[in-house]
Amino acid sequence: MSSRADAGDLQTKQQTYAGAVFTKIYRDKITVFALLLLAFVIGISVGAPWIGDNVLGFSPTKTNLRMRSKPPTWANEAWPIFQEFTRTCNSDAGCDWSKWGAIFSASRTGLRGCFGSGLGDCHWMGTDDAGRDVLTRAVYGGRISLRIGLWVATISMTLGVAMGLVSGYYATTWIDDIINAIIMTLGSIPLLFLLIILSRIFQPGPEGLALLIGIFGWMGLSRLVRGQIFSIREREYIIASQAIGAPPLRILARHVLPNVSSIIIVSAIFGVAGAIIAEAGLSYLGVGIGPPLPSWGNMMQGSLGNFQNAPWLVITPGLFIFMTTLAIYLIGDGLRDALDPWIRQ
Repeated sequence: MSSRADAGDLQTKQQTYAGAVFTKIYRDKITVFALLLLAFVIGISVGAPWIGDNVLGFSPTKTNLRMRSKPPTWANEAWPIFQEFTRTCNSDAGCDWSKWGAIFSASRTGLRGCFGSGLGDCHWMGTDDAGRDVLTRAVYGGRISLRIGLWVATISMTLGVAMGLVSGYYATTWIDDIINAIIMTLGSIPLLFLLIILSRIFQPGPEGLALLIGIFGWMGLSRLVRGQIFSIREREYIIASQAIGAPPLRILARHVLPNVSSIIIVSAIFGVAGAIIAEAGLSYLGVGIGPPLPSWGNMMQGSLGNFQNAPWLVITPGLFIFMTTLAIYLIGDGLRDALDPWIRQ
């Protein structure tokens, strides 16, 4: 009777690998917070047309030259006082901290007015040099930046995994030598300068830019996968599959790839964040996504030289980039721990 009870207890405690991963993620509050933050950014980016029409009341491409480089509507009175405060900080007398009382008071009054205003009456994060609403453009910009990140991760993951699997399985052969030669050649080219030249020549759209970044961004993942396969290819189940005549493609797909899938997933997550930062950098330099399409990168490029007079042009897209990349990196770090079967807590 007791042996049956013990067997029942053991059966109850059994848990699948996927269930263990989900449990670890669920108990990791930082990863859960990062998932919610990323879901929020994706949600407002997907729902940008509805938000622009029904919440903010502005179009991302409609210009209004009479509203050029205006501060946030709720800071119309507070912004001149803040500028005066910054001027006092540059003087010999030092910062006049007494002005912050007036700044907070004017900001609270402005915020109450914005919350009670009608649709399209309040620019929550100000306007750019063409009179377009900055917050609306930032919400729309996520549609392009996130799309580029996903495309780049897909392209680089496909190329990197395929090259890494083949190179690792056929290590020390002429196939491995050719793939290593390709990796070393592409890796020796300064990526930023190459992307600037190609972007200037072809002037690609979002998918074209993602293709350029993805084609020249798979080498790191390939080396990582290749290094992991060096140990896997010598294990007993691989040798047994080779002994019974299983074709290499079947061995790679059925036995090798599942054992490196956790590394691939984490690398792909990090690749999305890297692609978003790469697009932002190229667009900031003026060779990425060009207007009138809004992206977080070209929004920052349009703020070049205006940080002191219009800091909201930098803060708004920078905040979205920060939230997105922070969430992705935290999710990747949490997945790396959750997918590791040796980590119990």
